[in-house]
Amino acid sequence: MRWALLLGLATLGPGCATARLVGDPPFSPADPGARRVVVLEPLFETAEWQTRTQTEYARVTGAPIGGGFGSSTGFGASLGTGGDVAIQRQVNEKHLYARVASLVEVHRQLLAEVQRLRPSWRVTSTSAAPSLSGPASLVRVVVSDSEKIESNRALKNTAFAFGLVILPLQIINIWPVEETDRVYGQLLRYEVDGALLKERLVRYPTQPDYAINTSDLGAPLARQFGLDVAYEEGLLADETPRGPVLLQGFAQRLAAAVVALVEEPSAAPR
Repeated sequence: MRWALLLGLATLGPGCATARLVGDPPFSPADPGARRVVVLEPLFETAEWQTRTQTEYARVTGAPIGGGFGSSTGFGASLGTGGDVAIQRQVNEKHLYARVASLVEVHRQLLAEVQRLRPSWRVTSTSAAPSLSGPASLVRVVVSDSEKIESNRALKNTAFAFGLVILPLQIINIWPVEETDRVYGQLLRYEVDGALLKERLVRYPTQPDYAINTSDLGAPLARQFGLDVAYEEGLLADETPRGPVLLQGFAQRLAAAVVALVEEPSAAPR
C-alpha cells in the first residue's frame, strides 16, 4: 500500500495547482521610437448571451427526527440536523471576456501593456481628450464571441474517475489540464485631430470612461482578430484564480494586436 500512498501524494500537488498562462508570449517588434498619441476607448462587446447550468450549495438545517429510537435513546439525534444541498439553476450570461467587469479590467491592463510595449507613445484613455491636440490614433476594440479550441479536461476527468478504482491511472494527473480559449473581435483605428475628441465624448453607465462618437470621422482601418489564450491548471484546482489569469493573457495578446494596428500604414489616399 505504500506505493499507492506515494502515488496519491505525487498527484495531489500538481492536481491542486491553480491556473497559469502557458505558451510563447505574444510577439511585438522593438519600439522604433516614433512619437504618437494613442487613445484607447473602453471596450465594446457584441457577444451572444449563453445559457448554462450553475450549481450552488446551500446549508440546510433542521430539528432531530422524532419518534422511535431518536426521541427516547438519542440514537436518531443526528438525523435531520442538516447539511449542504446542491441547487442547480439556469443562468444567462456573456462569456468571460465579454462581461462588463471583464471589459473594464482588460481596458485597464491594455492601457498599461500598450504603454510598456511602446514607451515612446503617449497612451491614454478618453478622459484625457480635453488636453489633446494634434494628430492622434483612436483605437476601438469590439469583443465578439469566444470558443474553447483545445482541452484535455474530459480525458483527465475520466482518468481520475477510473483512478479511484485503478490507482495507477492517477499518474496521469501529475500533468495538468491544458486548455486554449480563442477570443474573436474587431479592432478599428481612426486617425483624428485630438482637439476634436473632446466635442465627441459620450458616457455609458457600464463603461469606466468616455466613448467617442465616431460618426463623420471617416472610414476606419479595421482588422478582425482571433486571439488564443492558453493556460494550464490542476484537475482539482480552485477555479477562482482562473478568470483573472485568462483576462491577463487576453490583455497581453490584445496589446500586441493594438500595436500592430496602430503601426500599420494607412491606405494611400485616392
